[in-house]
Amino acid sequence: MKNIRSIVSVLTLSLLLSTAAYAQKSIIVSSTTSTEQSGLFGHILPPFEKKTGIQVKVVAVGTGQALDIGRRGDADVVFVHDKVAEEKFVTEGFADKRIEVMYNDFVLIGPKSDPAKIAGGKDIQTALKKIADSKSTFVSRGDKSGTHAAELRYWKGADIAVSANLPWYKETGSGMGPALNTASGMNGYILSD
Repeated sequence: MKNIRSIVSVLTLSLLLSTAAYAQKSIIVSSTTSTEQSGLFGHILPPFEKKTGIQVKVVAVGTGQALDIGRRGDADVVFVHDKVAEEKFVTEGFADKRIEVMYNDFVLIGPKSDPAKIAGGKDIQTALKKIADSKSTFVSRGDKSGTHAAELRYWKGADIAVSANLPWYKETGSGMGPALNTASGMNGYILSD
């Protein structure tokens, strides 16, 4: 397992780095809080650093902020999860290409009491309509992350305009971990990756 992890880490980061980055002794990876909180970098970076001698600093923020860091030229690698925003980043000329490394799924979770009665449903737009109709608390990351962007697309698909002005819609402006804690504390629903 250790060898597989080493091979995957070196291969993954090698794919992401340009030739110019190899001449450097260190690089900056602008990534998402979700990826950092998953522990992935703790597994793939040590073998990469040992094999290449390149030190990696990860700056973990929301996808929107990570892309902005890349636009400013303050990151060598941008590791995010919002395909639409990533493709725009490439089209704008801030990267030569987009490489798919992994994927994530989004799930709608909520309190055991299920005040919006969405348990067992299969359609996210229907669930969001029930949450809005019942004015059940919904916690949004509100941080321009990939998860936040996906959430906004789902609300739009449900034909519901959300904003922080709605008493039941709460934006935290935080990463996934703190937002989940907030949703739990408020007995609210949340989209999680």
